[in-house]
Amino acid sequence: MGLFDKIFGRTKKTEQETAKVELMNPNDIWFTTPTISDEFPQTTPQTKETDFDIFIHEDDYRQNEFLNVNSQSLIEEEFKSIKDIWSNHSKKSGEYTLFKNCHVRKTIGSPNLTVDFTRLKSLLNGNSVGQVIINGEILTNGFAIKTENTTYFGILNKNTVVELCIAQWNENTTREILEINKTFNLLFANWHYCDLIKND
Repeated sequence: MGLFDKIFGRTKKTEQETAKVELMNPNDIWFTTPTISDEFPQTTPQTKETDFDIFIHEDDYRQNEFLNVNSQSLIEEEFKSIKDIWSNHSKKSGEYTLFKNCHVRKTIGSPNLTVDFTRLKSLLNGNSVGQVIINGEILTNGFAIKTENTTYFGILNKNTVVELCIAQWNENTTREILEINKTFNLLFANWHYCDLIKND
């Protein structure tokens, strides 16, 4: 069960979950992320093979994403709530940070990007397009593109990218992000750490 399930209390359970009910002290529950998206990814059963698959956890959906430049005020509003979680509701546990509360991002809404997919693939030199697997199913209308530095994924409406996120990256990814921002007039938000990358 993912973090989204814990917060919103979805009732679908596996046989193992229904076999035995155990009460847990709410004070013992800590989250591994300070924030999640209010938008839950839509998935469909996997019926085809593509060039490659990437696997993401439902809690990681839209954690590192591109947004329209006119979203900056909304981003800053969401950041305030996430920073409060870091400041007042977190603790270190070994090499990790745990969070007593988790901010659900409702203000930002859907990205509603209008990025031309063909142009994006050309910019990233991405000829191979894969699919995104979440909980054993594929992200509906989803796609994945790998570059030397970064794995991108998102959602298409025909040939238009309406959501664009990053799943994996290295120290050279920032150059790609800045190029995408410049080309498509976007911002990039890392929600977990409240980092905003924009072209000044």
